[in-house]
Amino acid sequence: MSAPIERIAALFAAAHRTRRPLAIPDDVLLDSPEDAYRLQDAVFAQLWPGKPPAAWKVGSPGEGVEPTGAPIASVHASPARLASAGRSMIGIEAEIAFRVGRDVAMSKDPPTQSDLAASVIEALVTIEICDTRLADWKNASPLWKLADFQSNSALVTGSGTRAWREIDFAVQAVELRIGARTIAARGAHPWGDPFRLLPWAAAHCVRRSSPLRAGDLVTTGSWTGMEFAQPGEEIVARFPGIGEARVRFDAA
Repeated sequence: MSAPIERIAALFAAAHRTRRPLAIPDDVLLDSPEDAYRLQDAVFAQLWPGKPPAAWKVGSPGEGVEPTGAPIASVHASPARLASAGRSMIGIEAEIAFRVGRDVAMSKDPPTQSDLAASVIEALVTIEICDTRLADWKNASPLWKLADFQSNSALVTGSGTRAWREIDFAVQAVELRIGARTIAARGAHPWGDPFRLLPWAAAHCVRRSSPLRAGDLVTTGSWTGMEFAQPGEEIVARFPGIGEARVRFDAA
């Protein structure tokens, strides 16, 4: 990184607090995902000192592409009501999260998929709320978006099922309603089975000295891409056989 991380983290933290988007300084270059993760950690520590993440987000556009992750500080139970004021955008993603039922030990050897399957106690529906702290987020590099908590603003958690091993995610249906619009898809997760991202997520958290603990949530990426909502609209994400989540944004 071409500038001290503390200075850039302070600018990001100020953008969070003031809700004034950050123009990327000309003298800053992010060279790698590690730079972005260092920024995530520094910003999180400034905004929420001593607080562990309330959840984690992971995702990847498809197999063969290295996943990315980010801590989530704000989690709301469905049905949720959130303010729309001060947001640069209201991005909406319908997702499936997994709740860990016991601590995942910190180890040099990443946990296996079968180990994690034994640790996960529930799959549940979530709505990820996306926003940006970047003034020109559409043209920002993927590393800057990653540094900005991968555009996460909050997570809304809905109902779920403990019988998640019985779900055939390859044919799982999803319905996302935003106001009067409905987006429907089937078997649309980029990795086919979102649980397959859990080993990467667990190893990633260990590398960041924040291993998954009992009760932690890992949400695993959008089934419908990112859609956009307007102030005053209600959003409903429904995965038949699993559950649903709801959030409404106050009118501006």
